[in-house]
Amino acid sequence: MKKLVIKGRTISEGVVEGIALVSKQNFSFSHGIDPYTGNICDKLHEWIGENINNKILFFPFGKGSTTGGLWLLEAVRLSNIPKAIINLEMDPIIASGIILADLLYNIKIVALDRLGENIFDLIETGNFIRIETLEGKINIYFEND
Repeated sequence: MKKLVIKGRTISEGVVEGIALVSKQNFSFSHGIDPYTGNICDKLHEWIGENINNKILFFPFGKGSTTGGLWLLEAVRLSNIPKAIINLEMDPIIASGIILADLLYNIKIVALDRLGENIFDLIETGNFIRIETLEGKINIYFEND
């Protein structure tokens, strides 16, 4: 298992393990997912047909509507939750959904940003990922297929 120690910003800390879903395309939760299933329904996104549930999502930036955080929050309410969201820069709208998930449902979604663009060259969809953000450290462990 490879270990990366990456400097970045922790938005929501925790320790999670899961399978990576990686895209170099920006993503919107608003009309981009079906909150009832967790399936990605954005026909213009390469993730079409994938499911966010229990995945670690890597995408550069959020895009689209100001309701994106609420779409994410509805998915959380319906138990279709990504374990973590990693961006180059976290959209405040997505961050609001993550914060509200913790406040309203006591559900943590680990969130990180400002890790550098090379993260998308190092991690691929399907990699097993372990993220530790405790004590301000960001450790990412991953296995290649």
